[in-house]
Amino acid sequence: MQKSFIALLGAFVMALTGCTEKDPADNLTGQAAKNLQGTSWQLVTAEPPAKGEENCENLPPVMDFLDKNRVSGNLGCNLFNTTYTQDGKSFSFAPAATTRRMCSPEAMKMEGNLLNMLQNTRYLTQNEKGLMFWDEKGKLLAQYEPEKAGQCQ
Repeated sequence: MQKSFIALLGAFVMALTGCTEKDPADNLTGQAAKNLQGTSWQLVTAEPPAKGEENCENLPPVMDFLDKNRVSGNLGCNLFNTTYTQDGKSFSFAPAATTRRMCSPEAMKMEGNLLNMLQNTRYLTQNEKGLMFWDEKGKLLAQYEPEKAGQCQ
């Protein structure tokens, strides 16, 4: 009887641990981001502009972390500002305020993707290459690298 009870208890514990979801933050690349205030980041793009096509109108979107948990920058066309909350790797943005310019279809598509990223970010990590924004399931939404100064002087 006692062996049956122990076996049943073991099966119950295994069933419970199999049903619990792991925190996606445990599997994310990088560490919790620290010291964001006063830093500037630019979106890592899949394809950099061709040699000779770099100009001040084709720069990647940027994000500046300001004091009091504020963030501002550009989304590829329009400017934005918002605030954020952070607790370790957990991270979220408040709804963003944006300007309302119309730009090329490509820029507007990128902007829409970045607004979705702002809305869906639940985790933020940092490694030697930059910042990584993740959704609630641990899917990478965007990656930013330190902004390169002096591109439009």
